[in-house]
Amino acid sequence: MRTYAVRRLLPFLGVLQVIEAEQARATSANGLVWHLELQSLQPMAWGSLNAGPGEAGWYLHALWSESEGLCEAPVGSARKDRVARQRCEALIDVIRSTRLPLPLIDRRELWLLDEQQRQPLALLYAVPPETPKPSPEPRRWLACFGREGVAGQRRFPQTEMLESQVRRRAGFVRRRLWVEWDESRTEAIDEDGRVLPAAQFPSCGLREDWPAHEESERVAAYLRWIAPSLLTLPWLSDERRRWLEQSLSLQAVSIEYHWRLYPRILQPEQVRAARVQTRLQAPEHAINISRTESEE
Repeated sequence: MRTYAVRRLLPFLGVLQVIEAEQARATSANGLVWHLELQSLQPMAWGSLNAGPGEAGWYLHALWSESEGLCEAPVGSARKDRVARQRCEALIDVIRSTRLPLPLIDRRELWLLDEQQRQPLALLYAVPPETPKPSPEPRRWLACFGREGVAGQRRFPQTEMLESQVRRRAGFVRRRLWVEWDESRTEAIDEDGRVLPAAQFPSCGLREDWPAHEESERVAAYLRWIAPSLLTLPWLSDERRRWLEQSLSLQAVSIEYHWRLYPRILQPEQVRAARVQTRLQAPEHAINISRTESEE
């Protein structure tokens, strides 16, 4: 089994936990509900007359949580065989014995650059070093996903203004930079072999110093808004982590989707208060996380 975590981009929605074997894998975005996927041969395209064995593909076999157990997806009966069940049981055994959060391995990053200073402006993508680059590569930074956001992160009220603000600073010719971090995340190396210090890169994925006070305040408001997901990042300084923990009440409804994956909690009372606030203000969001997370 291989165990690791990657960030959920774009936009940033937290971290994804992955437990992976040769033909089976389990993933979880909240550390509570796990998606169990199995690999099988997909049939050849129509007209091939079954000339070959087909290509290996992944399919969702079941959901699992400690409280609700195994819930198999409505897939074909041929896939609900003894081998499939054994693979799921092996994954569940590893899940139960694995301490979360898992280490992030997506050390290869794509950054949007500031037009004037050519400095990292916003994080666009992140993958493990051995993973191929996406094609096409992302060109536009996004603050939120969908009209209302998603279950684990509601839409930021000033999304349009913030995204427009980032586009203006990036300029018409959007320059981007690929870098790869060392394991301690103290320095990054670009594709030309230049070593870049960590201080050049915004720890939360978005530059915070802006020419206008209103722009800086908007970025700060956005970071406070997505504090529940940002706290899953392991490299935050204690000062930044305390600041984010004090902002959890702004979008407390999403705390249940992330807090199990926090590498550290400096102010437990802030997390507890946000969780209580979630149940008082929107109990319908806290009752059945497994259903809403699956829908997401």
